[in-house]
Amino acid sequence: MADVINVSAGSQALLALSNVAGLSDVSGGSNAMLVPQLTDITVNNSTGVYRFKTLDNTAESAVTTPATNQITTNLIVDETTFFGDGANTINSVVADGLFGASKNKTEIYFSIGFEGADTGDELLTGKGFISGLAPTVNMDAPVWTTPVTIEVSGDLTNAQQA
Repeated sequence: MADVINVSAGSQALLALSNVAGLSDVSGGSNAMLVPQLTDITVNNSTGVYRFKTLDNTAESAVTTPATNQITTNLIVDETTFFGDGANTINSVVADGLFGASKNKTEIYFSIGFEGADTGDELLTGKGFISGLAPTVNMDAPVWTTPVTIEVSGDLTNAQQA
């Protein structure tokens, strides 16, 4: 049996974002936004199915349709990640933050580091759009938290950290 991917070290389960292909580097290099303070992350790859019945068969038939891919996460909001630094001229996701990238409908590129950012570690990469922001705060949870959804446009790709 293979080893499980244990993320308790705090240096795994990484999410990097960029508006430029190839710059969403989970090692934090190349001006990527390495999203801090993730509380969870979910990768959803759901192949669609079209079902139909015919009069000459006692069971349904099914054919697959293109997959719907989505990344969902929750994070504790910090000002720079949510609103941007206003200064990065290479990566507008860093400059505009998650809110600006969502509001401006910026196509983003992402990498998810399953094992961390060491050479050879497994990644999922793709592109899409940020949606689903809903920051909340209350007396029982006195820090801003928000869900973040990346609506993936196209396929998820498996790669390895260089």
